[in-house]
Amino acid sequence: MSLSTTIFLVVVAALAAGAAILIGSNADLAIPLAAVSVGAAGFLLLDVLDRTLWPPSEPRARASAAPTRVRSAFEAGKYGRLELLALLDSLEPERVGPVGPPLTSEETAKLETASPEEFRRYLSARVTELEGRT
Repeated sequence: MSLSTTIFLVVVAALAAGAAILIGSNADLAIPLAAVSVGAAGFLLLDVLDRTLWPPSEPRARASAAPTRVRSAFEAGKYGRLELLALLDSLEPERVGPVGPPLTSEETAKLETASPEEFRRYLSARVTELEGRT
């Protein structure tokens, strides 16, 4: 709910409640004004519950695929492999439900100790797979 809508509902609720109180014994006017006040307060309460019970989710952070970052990860050799794997993980399309890392810790450890040729074959296959799904 926007700030202007919130302010409007607060003003409507306050004015309707105040008018219902000032009218006093005239039930024909007081009851509808009180209903308007309660309705406006109800909409405000729903907005508060919506924001507190179901806060907006943060978008998944994307790793920067800047060419200098990718190049420096390749130049770092085995020390840059985790950076390249994290970059590939960040390029995975959004999935529904809880999303864990695409690789287990064992698979990551195996790729860290793989030969440069094996690691590049894995990277090539993973990029091809990602391109196929986009």
